[in-house]
Amino acid sequence: MRILLGAPVWYGNRPFKRTLEELHKLELDYFEFSLDYPLPDCMGKTDRAELKDLLTDYGMKIAFHSPLDISVAHPREELADASMTILKRCMDFYTDLQPHSLYYNFHLHPLVSTYKLEDVRAEMKIKGLRRCETIMRMASESGIVASVENDLVPFKWSDLILEALFSPELYLTFDIGHAIMAELHRSRTKGSSYLDYIAQWIEKCGPKMLVVHLHDCALTEKQDHLSIGRGELDFDAIFDMLKRTNCKYIVIETFWRNKDKGEMNYEELKRNVDFCRSMFF
Repeated sequence: MRILLGAPVWYGNRPFKRTLEELHKLELDYFEFSLDYPLPDCMGKTDRAELKDLLTDYGMKIAFHSPLDISVAHPREELADASMTILKRCMDFYTDLQPHSLYYNFHLHPLVSTYKLEDVRAEMKIKGLRRCETIMRMASESGIVASVENDLVPFKWSDLILEALFSPELYLTFDIGHAIMAELHRSRTKGSSYLDYIAQWIEKCGPKMLVVHLHDCALTEKQDHLSIGRGELDFDAIFDMLKRTNCKYIVIETFWRNKDKGEMNYEELKRNVDFCRSMFF
């Protein structure tokens, strides 16, 4: 099955028409649209119609990254309820862009400092799974393909996501850098390589992997989201592992051109796109 290649687009990439023109030149299949504030509310009917026309004209698809400024599984019910209200508006935006919409990617683990405590994790897992069930009902009712992304949480503490994936309609967005950095920053596991960190996710969740967020990492500086080939990862080995999954979409999620965090440009993105095509096609 053909893998579709995409790139991230966020509010800072305005004007969106110009950004889509550049992505179209690179012959990308789609983009993953980050719905952080003030999106999607700031796009009225006219802007949405223009975006839909651009997708039609360029023959591109669109996927969605749920806002990073909400926490749908936060253990404080008031925060989770407010986040779910925003999530509903974002999912409505997905349906507005049909038939161009591919999937809706969201984060589940809340950013709570006490998550490292076992009793807190157990309580939060119960609440998180309950919220995830609600999200899946919302997605099912609207014909939305839902995919949960692995967070900066070590694999051994990721029961919330691993159990949520028992839902037959929920898929995994696998972020390469998150899998590595979660272990480097927070795990006390010794003697393992970054390939082991990737392999444990693929071994457990390979059949559920729908999307991969691909980027390089500098292991010594503990930086991720680098342009491919500007860090220290062995992409021959990584692609060999990815080919054993059910991945259908790859987002080249490279924010930084190099270890000095020079901002990505379209010339460097083209090099990344060409590399991925040479490895997967």
